[in-house]
Amino acid sequence: MTFLRQKVWRRTAAFSVVLILAASCADGAGSPLGKDEPLQTKPVAEVAAQADDRVQAAAAAAGASLENWRVNTAPCMGRFGEIADNGSWDLAGFARMWIDPEEQISTLGRIRDMWQQQGYEITEDHVFDDDTGGSVSMRDSETDITMSISTNKSRDGLALILASACYLPVEGEDPANNDTSWVPTPTAGSTV
Repeated sequence: MTFLRQKVWRRTAAFSVVLILAASCADGAGSPLGKDEPLQTKPVAEVAAQADDRVQAAAAAAGASLENWRVNTAPCMGRFGEIADNGSWDLAGFARMWIDPEEQISTLGRIRDMWQQQGYEITEDHVFDDDTGGSVSMRDSETDITMSISTNKSRDGLALILASACYLPVEGEDPANNDTSWVPTPTAGSTV
């Protein structure tokens, strides 16, 4: 991949992660602001394993390998960008899958169908007017994990972005303040 292509890919991914995190934390059940439900306490490893399961299932439905699958934790943010002061954290992940342009729409359809069969809420299902790309997004109501998959600007692959709800840390962990970033253990068929 050329340097310029990597630069565009990273900027697109970073912007998308920020948007998903803002949406998942600002209004979800795990929001640190104004919700009646208390935040759940969860270890990072548990949330990371749930995220990895959902990403691997999407890659299997796509028939593609994940490339550069990365996850990290960050402090939860409120509706107006304020950082929670209770140590709450969330997890975000990003990967890409190289899919031929002529296969991208059908691949997004297979992923959407798999998500529907698994009982996830489809929050977006969009094909561009010129039929050259699109996006599909879901929310897992059981775990509050959200995931979006969309064609990238150069139309040579799909970008996958995942976000968790906000959680309180377990004793001994501080994922809101530590730079917790890692590459999950590769599973069969994945490239990290």
